[in-house]
Amino acid sequence: MTLPLFDTAMPGYDRVKASALRFVEAMKLGEAPWRYRKEPGGGESFYGSYHALHVLDMFGGLGSLSEQERDGWAGYICAHQSEDGLFRAAPQRNRTDSTIDSVEPHWHYTRGHLWALRILDRPPRYPLRFIEPLLDARALYRWVKKYDWANPWAAGNQVLACATALMAVRDWFDAPGVDAVMEQGMLPALEELLDERTGFWGTQFGAGLPNGLFGTIHLTPIYFAQGWPLRAAERNLDSTLACQLDDGSFWPGGSDCPDFDGAYMMANLGELTEYRRDDLSKAARRYLEHALMHESPDGCGWLLHRRDSRPEQWKSRPHWIWRAGEPRVTAEYRDDDPARTHIMLGSWFYPLSIALIARLLRDTGYEGPYRLNPMSLHECNAFSLEPA
Repeated sequence: MTLPLFDTAMPGYDRVKASALRFVEAMKLGEAPWRYRKEPGGGESFYGSYHALHVLDMFGGLGSLSEQERDGWAGYICAHQSEDGLFRAAPQRNRTDSTIDSVEPHWHYTRGHLWALRILDRPPRYPLRFIEPLLDARALYRWVKKYDWANPWAAGNQVLACATALMAVRDWFDAPGVDAVMEQGMLPALEELLDERTGFWGTQFGAGLPNGLFGTIHLTPIYFAQGWPLRAAERNLDSTLACQLDDGSFWPGGSDCPDFDGAYMMANLGELTEYRRDDLSKAARRYLEHALMHESPDGCGWLLHRRDSRPEQWKSRPHWIWRAGEPRVTAEYRDDDPARTHIMLGSWFYPLSIALIARLLRDTGYEGPYRLNPMSLHECNAFSLEPA
């Protein structure tokens, strides 16, 4: 059961909620509850639907859906599933011959669909047969270790998607021994890849601290979901705070994913250790001030970049593209077009990060009944979701 973080809504919470929900409403298409754009001027998008679902869930907006509407939303998501259980974009949807190596381009897409279905509490249409090769601890260990961990940001994304699929077959299809397979296969591989000097993954192989942070945030939710102890928390906190920029952000000009990543680690490390508590609190307050600089001046959504920033101050961030048949991930750079100002993801990630910082500090004026659903692993935390 998902419980609200705080019983009472403060004025800041009401404003954050209103801004997020206005943007969701502005991106709505037609009468069906599940049809959304991802951004102004765009067409219908799965990612618009997936992120809208999370925003609505965080603010208690799914309670008004009937069972038939939930079924309809799940049906919309399941239309993207192939018979082998994988979720593929339209041109490849009729394929049913996946090998575990051929899944690389589809992990992120599949992860999003599974998180959406878990939020809706609806199983997928087809069993997840594609994951069967990794239901063996030795195979899973080798699979985790095969990535280039000099780029933990990209590798961590794939491993988080795999963990999501493993949890799904455990919970929906009664696959035996999944927890044991993960503990005997995924956990030892990740433990061997953790750099105890930084508390991050991949930095011992040449990754810089920011890349290490953005990989680490994709792996720690697996630890929290499975109840695995997170080692080197103090070094992790040192490294996380070292990644924060002077304006409180975690990316030049601000960016929804890196900013959320920094806030997530700060909030969860604050649960795990009392180390550098004063420094952590100061960093969290700087982050909150920064996140609010992404609040759209018109009260509708959250900006891609800080509202006081200029394009020449922005740094385009990579989106990791796994192309079929290519041995390495490709970095595709975007988010630096001045004409693009809002996307649906920002209306999930900035309110979510503010919720986490409010829980850490507890005196911000942004406390409120945010509902964080651990079925979506970006909302799975080290702390128990009891009322604060």
